[in-house]
Amino acid sequence: MKKKHVELLQFLLHHATAVTSRQLAAALSISTRSVKNYVNEINLLGNQKVILSSKQGYTVQAAQAKELLSVKEESIPQTSLERGFYIVKQIMLEHSSHMDLYDLCDALYVSYSTIKADIAKMNRAFANFHIEFTCENEEVRLHGSEKDKRRLVSYVMYEETDQQFMDANIITSSFPEFPVEQVSMIIRSTFQKYNYYINDFSFVNLLLHFAIIIDRVKEGNFVETRDCDFLIESENERALVEELCSRLEEALSISFNRNEQFEVYMLFKTNANYSLPSSEDSLKKLVGEDILALTREIIRKVNDSYYIDLNHENFITPFALHLKNLLLRVRNDTYTKNPMVDAIKSSCPTVYDIAIFIAMELMQRFHVDINEDEVTFLALHIGADIERQKTNDGKIQCILLCPDYMNMTASIYNKLLIDFGNQINIRKTISYEHELKQQHYDMLLTTIPLKCPVHREVCLIPPFPNPNSRMEIQNTIDRYRTNKKNYILKKKFHDFFSSSLFLANEDTPNRDDVLPLLCKSMEELEYVNEGFLTSVMIRETAASTAFGNIAIPHSMEMEALKTCIGVAISQKGIRWDNHIVHVVLLVALNKIDKQIFHDLYEALVDLFSKEDVMERMKECTTFAQFEHMICTSISYQEEETA
Repeated sequence: MKKKHVELLQFLLHHATAVTSRQLAAALSISTRSVKNYVNEINLLGNQKVILSSKQGYTVQAAQAKELLSVKEESIPQTSLERGFYIVKQIMLEHSSHMDLYDLCDALYVSYSTIKADIAKMNRAFANFHIEFTCENEEVRLHGSEKDKRRLVSYVMYEETDQQFMDANIITSSFPEFPVEQVSMIIRSTFQKYNYYINDFSFVNLLLHFAIIIDRVKEGNFVETRDCDFLIESENERALVEELCSRLEEALSISFNRNEQFEVYMLFKTNANYSLPSSEDSLKKLVGEDILALTREIIRKVNDSYYIDLNHENFITPFALHLKNLLLRVRNDTYTKNPMVDAIKSSCPTVYDIAIFIAMELMQRFHVDINEDEVTFLALHIGADIERQKTNDGKIQCILLCPDYMNMTASIYNKLLIDFGNQINIRKTISYEHELKQQHYDMLLTTIPLKCPVHREVCLIPPFPNPNSRMEIQNTIDRYRTNKKNYILKKKFHDFFSSSLFLANEDTPNRDDVLPLLCKSMEELEYVNEGFLTSVMIRETAASTAFGNIAIPHSMEMEALKTCIGVAISQKGIRWDNHIVHVVLLVALNKIDKQIFHDLYEALVDLFSKEDVMERMKECTTFAQFEHMICTSISYQEEETA
C-alpha cells in the first residue's frame, strides 16, 4: 500500500459525509484522475470494497479501512535496519536491478532524506559483505559480486527470523516458486546413496542456499569465473556433486555452470558429514592428519584449563568432522545461523566459555574470524558430550526411604531410575528413619514424613508417584544443584570479594571505562600481573560476557596471582556492546581455584539473573550493602529448601 493510499483512507475516515474527487485531489495534492486510480487500487487490496462512490462523492467503510490500515502498519519496516533488509530483499528476491527512491519513500512511509540516510547506514552495516548501495539518477542500485550478494540475502533472511528457527515455511514464503519438498527429497536421497548425513540445522541452511542459488540462476545471475578451476579429489564426493547437480537441473529445468557446481560442492562440504568412520585410519583419511592432530591438541588444552576430559572416540570423531567443516565455512564466508545462541549463553555459561576458548585457539592459529553462531555449534558438541559422559560421581547421591510393603520399594526405585536416572544415583534403599544415621548422601527421597530434621535436601513423594510428584522431585534436584553452587559463593565470599575492588555509581558509562579501573585496582593490590586488561579485552572481542543486566568479564587464562572478583554497580547502566548492564563482576582466577570455576561462574549467573536480586543490587552503594545482598539472597534459598 502506497503512502497516498494511507493518506486517502485517513482523510475519508475523518469525514462523516461524502467527499468529492476535487476535494480529495486538493487535500492530497494530486489530480482527480489519480484519485480515481488510488480508489481502485485500494479496493483491490481489500477483500471487499473499502471505498464506495456515489453522485455525492466518496465514502469509506470504516471497519474495512481500519483493518486494512492496521495490517499494513504492522508490515511496514519501522527502523533503519528493517528498511535496509526490505531494500535488500526487494532487489534480490523481487529481481529488481534498481529501485526508485520516491517509490521507496511511498512504500516505507518515510521522507527522501530518511531513505538517503538509510542507504549510508546500510553501506556501513553491510561493509563485511563487500557490497555497495548507491543512489544514481534517483535510483538505488546494489553493486558487488554475485557471491557476495547471495551471502547478503542469506544473512538478511536469517536475521529477520529474530533468533527463531529458520524453517521450510520461511523459505517458501520468500521463494514461492521454489519446490521445497522436491528439492529436499533429491538432497536427502542423494546424500543417503553416498553415505552422507546432515543434521536439522545444516539441512535447513543447505535448503535456503539452494533456494537462493536456483532463484538467481533462473534469472541469469551466475557466480563470476574463478581464478582457477576447482578439483574434487575424492571420487565419492565428485560423484555425489555431479549426481546432485544433474538431478536438480533435470527437475527444475536449469543449468549449472562450472562455478555454480563449485558453490554446490562447497555447500555440501560445509554442511554434510560422511557417516562416522569406525577406525582412526579411516577418520584420518576423511579429515586429514592436521585436523585430527588439532582435535587432540584442543582436547588436551580443554582438560588442562577446565578439568573436562573429552578424550574418547564418541567425542573425537564427530568433533574432528565438525572442525573440518567449520574451517571450510569460515574460509569461504559461508553463513550459518544458530538460533540457540542466547539460550546457550545464558543457560550453559561454562560450556559456552569452553567453546570461546576453542574458538580463540582456532582464530589465532588460522587467522580467521569465528562468529557467535559457530561458537554456539562448538558449545553444543561440548555440552552434549558432558551430558553423555556423566557418571555416578557427577550425579546427586540419594537415599530412598520407603517401608517395603507389597514390593512397593522396588516399584518406586524403578520408576525413579526411569524418570531421573541421568541426574541421580540411588545409593541405597532403607525402610526405617534411624538407618539414615549411617548413610552418606546428598538428597533424601522418602514416602513417609520424617520425625527428626535432617540437614539434607528432602523430597516427600507419594507411594504411587504422579505427574505432580515428578515435578516436585525435579524441583528438589534443581534446588540442590543451585544451593551447591551458592554454597561455594557464600563460603568463598571473603576470599574472592574485597571492599578494595568495589565501585558504585562511578562515572563509567561504557565497558571501556569500567574495565581499566577495575584492572588497575587488581594490579595495584597484586592480584594480577600487568597485562591482565589486555587478556580480558581479548576474551571480550571473541564474544560479549554480558547476560541480561550483568556482565562477567574474565581472561581466558587462569593467570591471576590470587583469585578475586572486582565489582562495579551502576544505577544508570553501563553500555556493554548491545546491552545495558547494571552490575559488572570482573573475575581473575588462579589455577589453584580452577576446579571450582564452573560452579562459581554459574552461581553468579544464576543469582544475578533473578530480577528481584538485580533490582535490589542496583541500589547498593557500599561494599557492606553488596555483601548483605549476596548473603541474604543465598540464605533465603537455603532456608526455603530446608
